[in-house]
Amino acid sequence: MNEAIRVSLISLGCARNLVDSEVLLGHAVAEGLQIVPDAEDADVVVVNTCGFVETAKQESIDTILSVARLKRDGGLKGVVAVGCLAQRYGEELRRSIPELDAVFGLSDYSGVPGVVRSIVNGSPRRWAATVDGGKPKGPRSDARRVLLTPKSFAYLRISEGCDHACTFCAIPAMRGRNRSKPLEVLVEEARVLAAAGVPELVIVAEDTTAYGLDLHRKRQIHTLLERLGEIDGIRWIRLLYAYPHTVAPELTAFLRGHQKAVKYLDIPIQHVSSPVLKAMKRGVSGAQVRGILDRLRAEVPGIAVRTTLITGFPGETQQDFAELLALVRDYRFERLGVFPYSREEGTPAHDLPGQVPADVAQARAAELMAAQREIMHGFQRTFVGRTVPVLVDGCDAEAKRSVGRTFADAPEVDCRVLLPEGCAEPGEFVAAAITGAGEYELTGAVAPAGRRGAARHGP
Repeated sequence: MNEAIRVSLISLGCARNLVDSEVLLGHAVAEGLQIVPDAEDADVVVVNTCGFVETAKQESIDTILSVARLKRDGGLKGVVAVGCLAQRYGEELRRSIPELDAVFGLSDYSGVPGVVRSIVNGSPRRWAATVDGGKPKGPRSDARRVLLTPKSFAYLRISEGCDHACTFCAIPAMRGRNRSKPLEVLVEEARVLAAAGVPELVIVAEDTTAYGLDLHRKRQIHTLLERLGEIDGIRWIRLLYAYPHTVAPELTAFLRGHQKAVKYLDIPIQHVSSPVLKAMKRGVSGAQVRGILDRLRAEVPGIAVRTTLITGFPGETQQDFAELLALVRDYRFERLGVFPYSREEGTPAHDLPGQVPADVAQARAAELMAAQREIMHGFQRTFVGRTVPVLVDGCDAEAKRSVGRTFADAPEVDCRVLLPEGCAEPGEFVAAAITGAGEYELTGAVAPAGRRGAARHGP
């Protein structure tokens, strides 16, 4: 009996990319390939690349090159690149990295297992010219997946692509226009995840609040969330990537009132200065951004708001930055990410006048994060002395602690809670008595009779 072909996958970039990786592995398993965690043990390595900003592109290229060295020096037979960077620079990758045996842009990846077999079986090098170009394919079910997340959560990708024309962003050029999955397809995907024991759904897309526009000419994110809330086994529903001026009252009503809704919203505003927002083509003024943020506090009491900001966008003045810094200090976001502007070729902002020096953009980002650390530490300290529900993700072997998250923490991007080692299994909720707070970690103990405690979703 022939041994199964061994495949290792390296997934880079965002949560949407991770779903692509899980779907790709689902096809591989269905085709009888063996999945191995370490590239050194594989016959073929697949690198799912990110092409969003310069640092992500460089990480993808460095990863491909490191795997290519395994092919030159070891027993690796093939290297395949897929994903956003492959979609954006497929021909360039093929020409500049001859060790690549295949390059797939964004697709359903159902053809990857066949390519892997051809590489291992010594087919001609015609695969070196394979590029799955053209426009990204339409929405599809992600039900056949090999989950790469802990047992505590899974991402539910509700649409693909984006209709916005933000001048700094290359995503629409790579992933195309917004394409929503049919509601019943998503409900079935969520049921499969619930049946697998996943307690938290993390809703992702390029723009989650655009869900349904292309299908029904109206936003239906709140309708989808209500349907997902009916599924047995799902206990937390968390929403990421909401576009600011499209957060409707129906959505805040769901966040405020549904027993499974986590009182948390990721709403990337990028900036608050009206001239910068206009240059970014964000479709809102600074006053409108402030109004939306104030609405969240008023309509969803106790909500944890996460946002992302860009510093050093072309034309950003010191006054524009001062306005952004004032917003951070005044609004006191519970969670925040800040990124210096990345000048991406092919985007309208690439050729805008007033390009800000990289060191200035970096310094402004550092100043924002310095202010945010104090704010976030203050928020973290509000947990001390309280007993709160924590969803356990796994363990930290080095710290010898179990690790979990509160309602205020999305997986992989926010903070964590350290609990006694072995207090619960991944995917279980505990009632945690919080005893200490750092900038990015809480520490606590399981309250009496606190294992599998109620999954309360807010403060």
